[in-house]
Amino acid sequence: MSDSDDDIFKKKKQSKKKIEQQQKQQQQQQQQQQQKQLKQELNQPEQQLNNPKNPKQVIYCKVCTLPVEFCSFSKAPQECKEWLKTSFKDLYANIYPEDVKLEQEKQANLQQPQEQIAQQQQQDQPPEKKKKKKVKVTESEMVYIKVKERNRTKFITTLSGLEKHGLDIKEAQKKISKKFGCGSSINDKGAIELQGDLSVDLEEWLPKEYPTIKEDMIAIQEK
Repeated sequence: MSDSDDDIFKKKKQSKKKIEQQQKQQQQQQQQQQQKQLKQELNQPEQQLNNPKNPKQVIYCKVCTLPVEFCSFSKAPQECKEWLKTSFKDLYANIYPEDVKLEQEKQANLQQPQEQIAQQQQQDQPPEKKKKKKVKVTESEMVYIKVKERNRTKFITTLSGLEKHGLDIKEAQKKISKKFGCGSSINDKGAIELQGDLSVDLEEWLPKEYPTIKEDMIAIQEK
């Protein structure tokens, strides 16, 4: 094949591609025009649609080649619906309003469990602890909780330092014994001795019951 023949072949090949591209562009333009005209027709009042001067445009299905209004009589109605849904969304909603409603309900039902899971996860997350302001505590303000083990299964909790906050030891002993339902006594050093391990309970209860005793003022001796 000569150079001139080769050039002619290339030109023919290029011209064929151009023709195919032009055809695709024309098809897209036609489809866009149909969609635009369809939207205008859907928004027009019924009197204008029935006007012979303004004839209604007929859209033919690419699957069954019937007018889209008659796709339900085709051999593959579901495929027709899918094509119409992707090509003419507004027309699909106009012809199949019940299908659109069902799809919206399904989507809403799918979203609800996800929202419920997200809400449950938020509820399950522990609340963020507020940062406590650091308070300078002196030895004269400290309250001590000591736990001593007796006979492996029995414990005695010793609470000392309440007098530093102007509290009556005997009244505090009665109140604590009644609150936690435990036996109690006052030792020779003026500390309250309680039956059982009440270290955690006392640490939470003391600041609530006696505002002068702050959390930073309580020291617990581990077992």
